[in-house]
Amino acid sequence: MCMANLASAGTAFPLAASSEMSALSHPGFRAYFFAAVPLVQALWAQRVTLGWLAWEVSGSAAFVGLVAALSLAPMLISGPIFGVLVDRADIRRAIRTTSGAMAALMALAALLAGGPGLGQAMLVALALAIGLVSSAHHPVRMSLAPRLVPAAEVQNVVALTALNFNLARLVAPMLAGLALASVGPVATLWAASALYLPMLVAVRWMDPRPLPVSASGHGSIRQGLADAARYIWVTPVTRQAILLTGAMAVLVRGYLELLPVMAEGVHGRGAEGLGLLTAAAGAGALVAAFAKAMGQGQVRDGVPTLLRVLLVAGVLGLVGLGLARSWWVVLGWTALAGFTSTFCGVTLQAMVQMELPDGLRGRVMSLWVVVGIGAVALGSGVLGGIAGLVGLPATLIGAGGIGGIATALMVLPSRTGRPT
Repeated sequence: MCMANLASAGTAFPLAASSEMSALSHPGFRAYFFAAVPLVQALWAQRVTLGWLAWEVSGSAAFVGLVAALSLAPMLISGPIFGVLVDRADIRRAIRTTSGAMAALMALAALLAGGPGLGQAMLVALALAIGLVSSAHHPVRMSLAPRLVPAAEVQNVVALTALNFNLARLVAPMLAGLALASVGPVATLWAASALYLPMLVAVRWMDPRPLPVSASGHGSIRQGLADAARYIWVTPVTRQAILLTGAMAVLVRGYLELLPVMAEGVHGRGAEGLGLLTAAAGAGALVAAFAKAMGQGQVRDGVPTLLRVLLVAGVLGLVGLGLARSWWVVLGWTALAGFTSTFCGVTLQAMVQMELPDGLRGRVMSLWVVVGIGAVALGSGVLGGIAGLVGLPATLIGAGGIGGIATALMVLPSRTGRPT
């Protein structure tokens, strides 16, 4: 695909606004969404259950962290490769394959846990397998869902899927914990496996837009990724959205990964304080997801003013966190961090998805995931390292001040109404 074609492809779809919940009026997306509700619950339930099993067999926080990291790491490596393949695949078959593979992995885990047992080596292998399947599943779902509605309603699709994700983030860990305490990990794993099955049935009602003929070519993986990178480079909205996604992930999401340090290391509140901070961040994220589902901050022609304000406010809020001495004030600032992180993340993803041609959707969105995950890892690592030297409050003040100024400069509107 040549540079000119890539540049023009960015405006292939009209940037019209969609009404509240409008995507659910389309049978194909409705079938996808209601099957995705239990599927996302399964994703969170399996994370909680595998973390619990990792603790049971090792008694080591480091091993629990290793299992969690291994279930995410493949997305950084194999995710973009699967993104290329998704843009060439029968997307309905792809969602069946990834959902079925995850159900099979959970069933295998249940069989092993209920039989010979899941030792450390088997948990490591299982986490890697889950990470590999997840690295394929993410570009599949990000490519499929927008192709089930008219292009003008893509941002409503993004908002509804974010709402589903954030509801599951609050509900599923609690339900998984209750299940682990009442029926044990084996039954919980079987339940997680079953929650993937509705997607296998719902596919029959999905009728995604066919890919353009040019997207079904069989060039090299490297060429496919080069086309995606070139598209990002020549499409200003997409380029800016990905850069801003990375900035928010490094700073605000980076802080949200350090909540244990804030709870115990700074305020001495222990596990109870960590739970309250996590709930505050989750509540803020959920409010943001509901606001997006209700049509707030719609992307029309250019970058929404509300997005510009919240991007800067979210980063500058780190200064407030660093200066706060009251525990209740810290909870409030953390809720703001959860709100701005989710609201801005969903809006930025909508900016990318709305202008994105279907034939590039899997590749570009896989790179978007890489930026998001990689930036969170970078942010939590750098902020945590600096906090170890000067303390978390001073780190947040410095990061929020410098980052806030940089973010403000990035979102200043140019004459075209887009960020500079």
